[in-house]
Amino acid sequence: MKTSRAQITLHATVVVFGFTGVLGKLIALPATPLVFWRTLIGAGGLYLWMLLRQSGSAALSRSVHLGIAGTGLLVAVHWVTFFAAIKVSTVSLALAVMATVPMFVALVEPLLRKRRVDPSELITGLIAVVGLWWMYRVDVSYGEGMALALVSAFCAALFGTLNSIWGQDAPSMAVSRIELASACIALAVWMTLSGQWEASMPTAEDWGWLLLLGLIATSLAFALTVEVMKVLSPFTVAMAINLEPVYAILLALLIFGEEEVMPPGFYGGAALLISALFLDVIIKRRKARQRLGTTT
Repeated sequence: MKTSRAQITLHATVVVFGFTGVLGKLIALPATPLVFWRTLIGAGGLYLWMLLRQSGSAALSRSVHLGIAGTGLLVAVHWVTFFAAIKVSTVSLALAVMATVPMFVALVEPLLRKRRVDPSELITGLIAVVGLWWMYRVDVSYGEGMALALVSAFCAALFGTLNSIWGQDAPSMAVSRIELASACIALAVWMTLSGQWEASMPTAEDWGWLLLLGLIATSLAFALTVEVMKVLSPFTVAMAINLEPVYAILLALLIFGEEEVMPPGFYGGAALLISALFLDVIIKRRKARQRLGTTT
């Protein structure tokens, strides 16, 4: 894949990721069955992708396999709370709050990796908190949606950090496949115990959106991201992925119109929150260059 093609593919993939929130609102199912069907379709899609690419399953130790499967439970909670936030608030709010993931990573990663806290990460995290407070102050009626999105962001930071650890022992495709399957099984058990199966069957319209969500916005988007990262630098990929909330908010406004329009102050807080993401990536880029300069 050429660099120019990889750039176009990367941004198209980020737009698809941003479309996830829109699909979550279009699907009439409650959050838990919605995520069950997404993980079922997504896991099946990854299995099919691996068959087409003729890539066999990696031989993993029992402890690593169990660790990855356990991380899949965090993935399930992350998606359930994310879609629940969309159901009770708006796509714009949920995606904007998800921009707090790097702030949680700055707190979680030092604990898991047993390293010192980076002061620059705390600064960008503080900026994110100010942006979040600004958004909440503008419209407190979406407090439940914001709380659910914060739980989702924390789970995303936790399983993202764990995945960086599992990635040292297993291919990324295998990690995602195991996590999706684990999340699917856990949700199936939960829905059985809580008696949610009666309300979990999709309508004909829901099936169309679910297939888009599971195959295009999950399996294909992930597989393309893996391919793109073989060509582009981590910095380029990170900067593009940081645009996901921006794309999502624009898509939600375009599709849902006035239903997604928030007070002007909300967009000021969201802009500050998203700016913290770019600041974090730029600071890390400069530090990487400085380290490179000192070792040459």
